[in-house]
Amino acid sequence: MSLGADYVIEPPQQADAAGIARCFVQVYGHDYVHKEVFSPLRYWPKVASGELIPMVARDLSGQVVGHVALERGPGTKVAERGEAVVVAEHRGHGLLERMTERLWEKALEHHLESVYAEPLTIHTFSQRNDEHAGMPVCAALLGVNPESFGPKNLPGPRLGQRQSYLRTFKFLSKPAPRTIHVPRYYHEVVMELYSALGAAAASALPHCPHVQESKNTITVNDRGHAVIDFEAIGAGAGAELRRAFHDVQASGAMSVQLSLRLDDPGLPELCETARDLGFFFSGLGPAFAEGADTLLLQWLGEPLDTNKLQLFSDGAKRLIAFIDRDRIKAAAPD
Repeated sequence: MSLGADYVIEPPQQADAAGIARCFVQVYGHDYVHKEVFSPLRYWPKVASGELIPMVARDLSGQVVGHVALERGPGTKVAERGEAVVVAEHRGHGLLERMTERLWEKALEHHLESVYAEPLTIHTFSQRNDEHAGMPVCAALLGVNPESFGPKNLPGPRLGQRQSYLRTFKFLSKPAPRTIHVPRYYHEVVMELYSALGAAAASALPHCPHVQESKNTITVNDRGHAVIDFEAIGAGAGAELRRAFHDVQASGAMSVQLSLRLDDPGLPELCETARDLGFFFSGLGPAFAEGADTLLLQWLGEPLDTNKLQLFSDGAKRLIAFIDRDRIKAAAPD
């Protein structure tokens, strides 16, 4: 248990599930992507199984006024720090930061190796918490949700464009050195991101792509966002990427993310195809592919002005500036 000025930070009890749901309804209404927070019957089994590792903040009356959690899949050692909420009248007391500090203790108890988060860019509250928690920005996820998706009654003007997020990341122990296949035009920015994460990386010598078969998956959600994930890059990967891209465009996707393993020698060649299709740099997915790192590229189907994004850290601002330059190059290739 952690005591603060009129607040207690601790793991919740099963009886707190209704209070946690009340916090999310106050901030998000019923429009929140993690629907289990609204249902005690769905929420607590995830806690009991270890899939969800939560922390709450209470006022002196014992009422839950804040919540944050680590969420992971079965057997995975990378968890998402999310489901973060503090009710309006209790903001300004550093509750999100204090709950996050307690989460690191729980992460180590559960043998997690790393944690990531995806803070909003319509304000900097979560970004500031991530910076304080030592979670530098490793990627930008532009236009992945409709503008209406997010907290209700948020002050400020409508942006007139789809919502964007950052991805922040933290290794909980010293990561092993990486050997990566990265295109020369992304080498400097990739190395800068690895340095911020505290991971050593070196470029592999040029190598002919494997003659293995390509393996890729496509996911498209109901919010106009798609992900094309190449688990392996084979000789026919370029044609497969073109087909996959055509399919997700036909589905109505307005934002498409392309994920490529950085340890795959076929990555540089497939990047050329991706850039021909209008994909641009998005960032890194450290340890996102069963422990291997991924290079993230992105395509947008409608205009998006990054000057409208609220960015807190210098690292986020440098990354967005690079992405903007690369978007221009991808839109008008040589």
